[in-house]
Amino acid sequence: MLVTNIVLETQPGRARSVADLMGHIRGVELLSVDGDHRVLVTWNVPDGQNPEPEGLSEVLRAMSEEILEVAVLVEEQPS
Repeated sequence: MLVTNIVLETQPGRARSVADLMGHIRGVELLSVDGDHRVLVTWNVPDGQNPEPEGLSEVLRAMSEEILEVAVLVEEQPS
């Protein structure tokens, strides 16, 4: 299983609503809201899926106009 850490930059004041949206995605854990415009997420990518960072960014931004930028910080295969 792939573990990916993601930072989502949101419109000002929209971090909580984006965190709520992200909480509905399968495999998302460790949600953290940083101020009013940033959400930190750890996503356990389901087996059989291997998303490209660029594609992941596009999909997440398409989910909500409140998401302005997506940065994939770390991708690792836990042992």
